[in-house]
Amino acid sequence: MSNAAVSRSVNEIFQRIVANNFSDLDGLAVDASIPVSQELINEIIEAALQDNQNIEYGRVSIGEQNRISINVKTARWPWPINLKVWVFKSVDITPNPKIRVLLENNVIIGKLGSFFKALPEGVNLYGEQVVIDVKSFLKTGQQRKFLAMVKSMEIQTEKGKLIIDVQIRIDG
Repeated sequence: MSNAAVSRSVNEIFQRIVANNFSDLDGLAVDASIPVSQELINEIIEAALQDNQNIEYGRVSIGEQNRISINVKTARWPWPINLKVWVFKSVDITPNPKIRVLLENNVIIGKLGSFFKALPEGVNLYGEQVVIDVKSFLKTGQQRKFLAMVKSMEIQTEKGKLIIDVQIRIDG
């Protein structure tokens, strides 16, 4: 059997597993710690903002103790904005995963950005708290199916690194 035939067969199996909502993996339990570098996060932000007409660029600088600096340039404001945020450790998982951060500076500019709808879809400001709807950033049904397996998630930071502790379970 050729490598292409084997790959095709393996891909078909994976597609079936996803189509069956992972029922073939009933009982799966994974506890993982996923370190994500600041550089990778900035790459992801750059790719995500390519079609955004409100935000020209965004770059993060990750510090310790869940503190992150975000430099943002919007089309509606003439100067770059530096936001300092503190990320809540616990992520709300149900019914729709949300990451919460607290604005530590430029709260008025954040409120203006929210008022003028300069924030990306899925990002909302409530007082000094920014709520990021994780599901709104997932483009495919397959990504949403993977997210449904996540039972808990926590976020912590080190200098230059975001660490996501996640529990994944499949209960048939």
